[in-house]
Parts: sequence; C-alpha cells; structure tokens
Amino acid sequence: MDYRQYLIDYWDTIDKANAADYPNGVDPKGYRCEKHIAYLGDYDPAHMLNLYYPESFAAGEGSLPSIIYIHGGGWMYGSADISDRYLGYLASRGFAVMAMNYRLLQQGNLQEMISDIFAAMHWLGKHGPIRGFDLSKVLVCGDSAGGHLSILTTCLTRSEDLRSFYGVTAPSFEISAVSVSSPVAETGRLYIAASEDTELGRGTAKAYVDMMLGEKGENATWNGHMAASEIIPETGLPPIHIIGSESDVLTAHTGYLREVLEKSGISYELFYRSKEEGIHLLHVFNISHWEWHESIEANESMLEFFGRVISG
Repeated sequence: MDYRQYLIDYWDTIDKANAADYPNGVDPKGYRCEKHIAYLGDYDPAHMLNLYYPESFAAGEGSLPSIIYIHGGGWMYGSADISDRYLGYLASRGFAVMAMNYRLLQQGNLQEMISDIFAAMHWLGKHGPIRGFDLSKVLVCGDSAGGHLSILTTCLTRSEDLRSFYGVTAPSFEISAVSVSSPVAETGRLYIAASEDTELGRGTAKAYVDMMLGEKGENATWNGHMAASEIIPETGLPPIHIIGSESDVLTAHTGYLREVLEKSGISYELFYRSKEEGIHLLHVFNISHWEWHESIEANESMLEFFGRVISG
C-alpha cells in the first residue's frame, strides 16, 4: 500500500468534512482583518499571512499584546483561513493576531515548513510594530499538528543548535508563552489512521516520518530533533498552557506532552474536559466551534493565562 497517498486521501476526507460543518458555525463580532499578505513576496498561496485586530483598533493608536497562531491539519491540509472565526474571536478580546500559511508535507519536508513559519515571524518582527503588534508580549498557539509546530518553533527560538539543524535564524523578538490545543507531541507515534498494532497504523506512522525528513531521509540534520521528547528537555519552554479533552481521538498525545514536561521539570497549566462533561468536546473543539460554552471557557482560560504571564 502507498501509505503516503493513504494519508493524503485521509486528510482530504477530513478537510471535506470540516467544510461541510462550516455552515454550522457562528461568526464572531468586533474584529477586522487584513488577509493574504505575501510574507515572502512570491505570492505563493503557501506564503500568505492574515492579521486580525479588534474592530475599533487602528494602527498608529498604540499596540496590543500579540498572538501568533499556527494552524493544524495533520501537516497535510489547511491554511490560516480555516480558523478565521476563532482568530477573529481572539482579536475581539483585545489582541493583535497573526496567522500564516506554510508549505504542507505534499509540498515540502518539515524543515521547509519551519522555514516558512520563521519567515512569517521575521516579517512580523519587521512590520508588526508599526501595525500595532507589541512584540514584547507574544503568545504562540496552535492546534493538533499546529500544536506540535508551536512547540517546535518555540524550542527553536531558544536554541542556536536547533536553529542550525533547521537552517533558520532567530526572530527579533522572544516568545513569552505557548498554548496548544489537542496537541500532537510525538512525531514517531503518529498512529492517526489506525492503532499501533495494525499494519496500517505502523505504515502511516512511518510515512509521516519519511515525509517530514524528505529526500535526505535519516541524514536530514533535523532527524532526531522533531518530537517533543527530543527537543523540550534540551531547551525548556516559556510558560505553557494545554487544552485537551478525553473525547479527543488524539488525547494520548496530550498525555505524552504532559509526561515530557513533568520529566523535564517544566510546570504547565491544563484545561481538560472529561467525556462526561460533553460528548461534542472532540479534537480541537475550541478552534472549530469557538462559540460553544466549553470552547469559550477553554479559550478564555488561555487568554487569562497569557494575561498573567505578560503582567507578571
């Protein structure tokens, strides 16, 4: 079986299901956005970013605490646009928000993906302050695969060695805090399509690693520096907040991340809901439906956490 193609088809199905659910969502109020800004100047759709602000905020009227959002989608689908409603909600709460597109695994390996994310951060470092971003107060957040990329990105900003493996340079600002929703933590344990004890599970997990390493395979300089357990113990993290639920199909990865943090002596804050607290609290529930009561609780927990970090 071509496990790479299986994953492409799998995530295409998820993409279509999410598109079908989109009309069931609710548009937030009180924000404005600037969309599809070319952060590398090549006008490749993979190299666009969006900016979100409170509706009443205008550049030149001061600055706002900043949120950088890295979208999920299994590293294989999606863009900043798929989380418009969630990002608009965050902006309406008084934050300047940047979300970028990046090349997916069908287009490049993990190093190229990270290169795009860092290019967007360099754009923000250059242009963000005049557009109202306070880059002394920065939260990086992401969901699912975007949770993995948020942690990896943050660790890279804290380690010159890691940056050399990925071929990126540090942004001009530091990351104050991290928040991840339904995070994927262990790139070597991506049994997303089926369980570990099945040929499909093992095959798709290996296909993921192969795609992340790209043509260089095991010789890729970032090999061994991709999973949370490989990078966090070396670099540590700024204050971190985790959103998860027992009904999340990938809830095991929330457990993997917590285990790494606890072994590394890193404290964290956890917003976690059991199955009994809501059958609809599924994977990335707080992103896909920001308007649900439980989602607002989760997202407000994240913003309150960020507020304490930047005021302390």
